[in-house]
Amino acid sequence: MRRALVLAAIAGLVAGCGGEHGGSPAGPPEKDVRLTSCVLSRKLHAGLIHGVITNTAGRTAGYVVQVDILDGGGNPVDTALHAETKVAPGAKVRFSANGVQTYSGKITCRVASVQRTLH
Repeated sequence: MRRALVLAAIAGLVAGCGGEHGGSPAGPPEKDVRLTSCVLSRKLHAGLIHGVITNTAGRTAGYVVQVDILDGGGNPVDTALHAETKVAPGAKVRFSANGVQTYSGKITCRVASVQRTLH
């Protein structure tokens, strides 16, 4: 009984945070992120990513975007993160993120995950 009460309390706290996991009427948060470039920085020899976040949620939202950086064989070699605290409904925000590992050769990038929190 006590365990059920604790689980119910945690569920209530999570629901009250306004976070989204998976779909919403606006669609999954991954649909709000588009990568516009993924290059190897000549200066740092690390991944440099540019992209755009478009808030389709209908409410101000915060985003945390994780991007995987892949080598020429499609293997993950690094991860880059970017966070935006407040994106107005319908607004588009440009972002950049950097990897931290140094490497050479061809790279590609993919959006690994997106968390959207409604305000």
